[in-house]
Amino acid sequence: MSISFSLNPVTSAVVHFYSPPQTPLFSAVRFSGIPFSSKAYLLRLCSTTSSSNAGYDGGSVEKQGSNGRDDTSQAVSSYEILARLKRYGISGILSYGLLNTAYYLTTFLVVWFYVAPAPAKMGYLAAAERFLKVMAMVWAGSQVTKLMRAGGALALAPFVDRGLSWFTNKMGFESQGKAFMAIAGFCFGLAFLMFVIVTLLWA
Repeated sequence: MSISFSLNPVTSAVVHFYSPPQTPLFSAVRFSGIPFSSKAYLLRLCSTTSSSNAGYDGGSVEKQGSNGRDDTSQAVSSYEILARLKRYGISGILSYGLLNTAYYLTTFLVVWFYVAPAPAKMGYLAAAERFLKVMAMVWAGSQVTKLMRAGGALALAPFVDRGLSWFTNKMGFESQGKAFMAIAGFCFGLAFLMFVIVTLLWA
């Protein structure tokens, strides 16, 4: 900074201040005046900061990738269970159908009597509406437990296969396909009768 003095006609001193031009912090002039050891330290500091930022971003990306892999692994496990269940053919389908029948019958009764109980003699229209609401709750639960039921069906598939062969020979069916149709029809009929009887008793 330079200071100059000037006198006006009244002989009063006036002081003028001149500030030097501002030089950027990392300009070439300033950087050239820094000793070599300081230059090396600054370069190492800049490289360390850049690598730490890159590592932080990479960690977040890696975390997001791990979440994606978790979702993908769940989907793959479900697909693998269904693929292995299909290897048993009719026995695998029957095993899954038997577990579905047991689930729907049991869950329907539990929801109807304990989860959302209602007084009897409510009328046919109100009973029908209640049946639809209960079935919606049962269906929502079936979507949550689908993977568990598929795993259980896969575990029971060998035993169901032996049972289907025994039932086919015992009842004199020509093939396992006809025996399967008989068992599936029985399951559907049992579920339908129970739903109708329970609904009519509360109508």
